[in-house]
Amino acid sequence: MKKILIPFDFSALSVSALRFALDLAEAAQGEVTALHVVNMTPAYLESLDPNGYPIGSASILSELGRQATLDFARVRGELKTQLEPGFRVEQGLLHQIVIKTVHETQADLIVMGTNGSSGITELMLGSNTEKVVRMAPIPVISIHKGQKINQIRNIIFPTTIDLDQHRFIWQIRALQIFFKAQLHLLYVKTPDCKETDKALTAKLEQLAAYYDLKDFTVHVTHAASEEKGVLRFASRIPGSMVAMATHGYTGLTHLMLGSIAENVINHTHEPVWTCRLSEHI
Repeated sequence: MKKILIPFDFSALSVSALRFALDLAEAAQGEVTALHVVNMTPAYLESLDPNGYPIGSASILSELGRQATLDFARVRGELKTQLEPGFRVEQGLLHQIVIKTVHETQADLIVMGTNGSSGITELMLGSNTEKVVRMAPIPVISIHKGQKINQIRNIIFPTTIDLDQHRFIWQIRALQIFFKAQLHLLYVKTPDCKETDKALTAKLEQLAAYYDLKDFTVHVTHAASEEKGVLRFASRIPGSMVAMATHGYTGLTHLMLGSIAENVINHTHEPVWTCRLSEHI
């Protein structure tokens, strides 16, 4: 958590995410860069006063960037923090620009605010947070308004019984140490699972021993789906953060298979830490 990137659109939610990111960076002796992305769609260009700025992306971006920089200076002055966040303005689609900026700044964590989504919007488009979570090459923390790092006392880790996820669990352990939190290993038993709760509990304990986990509990919960099991369990654990892998599905594959992590982000009230499994197994 030495270099944190936060997409920033001046909403109350993004200000909350910025405060969260600054608190993280102060605790980790790191730095924060706020990224404001301008998406100049044709509809936006048509709405401009024809007697105003010349219709040219460079001149419009320059003016929007100047105004955004002034607005961010005001926000920064209201934060009352010792750490000075950096600020960038870019043009394009948010999730694409975020990935580009990750590589340019060598960021190791993204913090994003999310309102979640539901219904047809979730199915067809998804939130910007979903897209970043699905594509980001580094971990992402998705938060809701008003959440603070000192409230996080528990890390909920929904997991399969897999002894070949060393790099991913190394990150889970680092997360637990950073927050000084208790780790809760959770297996969601769906109707198609035939193993007994006792056998699953024993396997979770073996997994914890194999990876040398400390200060942990193990839980087997029954639910119609993995998502519902995680959401129900998280709702019962105050001061929690959910830590999950995402497979990074895109396009038709995503529509057909979805991602449990993305669904949890959309429907939980807890902060969610995710990273792409393909990058961390």
